[in-house]
Amino acid sequence: MEKWSTFAEIAGGAAAALTGLLFVAVSIRIGVIAKSQELRNRAAQTLALFVAVLFVGILLSIPDQSFRILGIELVALAVISVVAMLVLDRRASAGPDPRDDTANALASILELVAPKCRHIDPAPDRRFAPGRRDGRGP
Repeated sequence: MEKWSTFAEIAGGAAAALTGLLFVAVSIRIGVIAKSQELRNRAAQTLALFVAVLFVGILLSIPDQSFRILGIELVALAVISVVAMLVLDRRASAGPDPRDDTANALASILELVAPKCRHIDPAPDRRFAPGRRDGRGP
């Protein structure tokens, strides 16, 4: 198991960094993501996958752990991850639910974390002109 410790550290560190970047990306586009059930659930799937990799790295880094216990932990993590992916995928594919309190709670939490993030959504056919933030030209 010693040979895997460096890999586990690198994978865990990368997963932690990508999890942080996901929070930044979601907070930048909070207005769009909060309105779309599909985007919220896709972001949750991405978060769950990064956290699963992080947990695998943590489990592989535990010293003096028997292979049997490690195997049980990895299988349990895999089952939990698969169930979470299936539930989130089903919710993302479903139509919008106006009574979705989870989305409102997530949007509130993200607004607390990043209250000054601005939503910029230029039309696809518009180009940003130098010196202007609205894309209308000089």
